[in-house]
Amino acid sequence: MARRIIIFGATGFTGRQVAERLAVQGAAPVLAGRSEAPLRELGERLGVQWRLADALRRNSVFALMEKGDVLVSTVGPFAKWGEPAVRAAIAAGGTYIDSTGEAAFIRRVFEEFGAPAERAGAALLPAMGYDFVPGSLAAALALEEAGDAAVRVDVGYYAFGAGSSAGTRASAVGVLLDESHTFRDGALRLVRTAERVRSFSVRGKDREAFSIGGSEQLGLPASYPRLREINAYLGWFGPLARPLQAAGLAGSMAMRLPGVRAAMKAAADRVAGVTGGPEPGNGVSWVVAEAYDEGGDRLAAVELSGPEPYGLTADLIAWAAQQPVDGAGALGPVRAFGVEALEEGCRQAGLVRVSA
Repeated sequence: MARRIIIFGATGFTGRQVAERLAVQGAAPVLAGRSEAPLRELGERLGVQWRLADALRRNSVFALMEKGDVLVSTVGPFAKWGEPAVRAAIAAGGTYIDSTGEAAFIRRVFEEFGAPAERAGAALLPAMGYDFVPGSLAAALALEEAGDAAVRVDVGYYAFGAGSSAGTRASAVGVLLDESHTFRDGALRLVRTAERVRSFSVRGKDREAFSIGGSEQLGLPASYPRLREINAYLGWFGPLARPLQAAGLAGSMAMRLPGVRAAMKAAADRVAGVTGGPEPGNGVSWVVAEAYDEGGDRLAAVELSGPEPYGLTADLIAWAAQQPVDGAGALGPVRAFGVEALEEGCRQAGLVRVSA
């Protein structure tokens, strides 16, 4: 019997794209959200069921799931609205998948909810989109190519010609203001966002990027225990990487003052809500991973390129929701699906290896 796939936040930008892809593929997802009119319209257009659910009414989210169901959550910012869906999946012993790129929320899923999920036989797969599946795959391919001598991997994320949705901008507030993480000396470390800046050679040009917390630092050590260091970088801002690094340092100091964090988040949320969204289908995503030995010599490099991040995210989530998952607890995509299956799923989504 096929598993039910429930999309929580189905009428949002990403949720709608995931729903459309699943419906076209014959998966008949159940749509869920808090607003009846748009849910009914989308459900009737796609010919699928819909249910009302609201993160502010946790019981309504829990009521969505039955044993073994897949719950896809696109309700962000996840630090604010994401917890009920995670708990619902654990309670049902199901599979949880989300589209978050928020370091603090990914870390919380692994550290707080991973053990309860494993005991319940539930699988939690946060950040199953452009953030941070391509980097996990690129890192795995580079590590496989480099062999056992590789103890460090660096991943850089780039996008060309793509805008951003209101949900992404709201989530980015948390990314810039909240504490981030990295994996260093064989352990997870809490650091500030943009602690480091480095450049990668991408499309024939050296392009700077600043450090971020991703799922790579939390998921890859289980698949590659030899790793001592895992770094993820965001290269969307080009030459602004170093000014943003300086701003991040100043911001982290300002956050210590009473009331500053709440005021900055409230102001940024208002800005996120009034600016325009991305144009679907525009842009290119690009990810590079480099594996290094203990002495810092580069052993392998892998570059992946694919569609713009939003379409890629929807395709990856739609693919993941229909796949068997290997294991329980909080899982990275390499651990959940294996390198070979993950590479094929990414290929189906349009993300392919290019010449380095």
